[in-house]
Amino acid sequence: MSEMSFEAFQAHLAMLLRDLPPGTTADLSDLMLAYWDGHGLVGLYLRDDGSGRLDEEYDLDEALWCQWHADLVAWLRNPRFTQRPELQEG
Repeated sequence: MSEMSFEAFQAHLAMLLRDLPPGTTADLSDLMLAYWDGHGLVGLYLRDDGSGRLDEEYDLDEALWCQWHADLVAWLRNPRFTQRPELQEG
């Protein structure tokens, strides 16, 4: 799985999140999340103050894939998800 391409990772992550309830995040790291907004993947950081509160969005792009490749591939081996009511459509 370590030879997975960015496009394959993105497609797999989107498939996983589309099948989960709205408001579910893929917890890619302690501070980096992704979720499905009904149209596509959205990257989202958590605040680094330990509060667990959502912070700013980021681009889940090839540059991020290159920088975080080992961590993202490790996440695929042991995916973690969190239900976040603040992301559910109202």
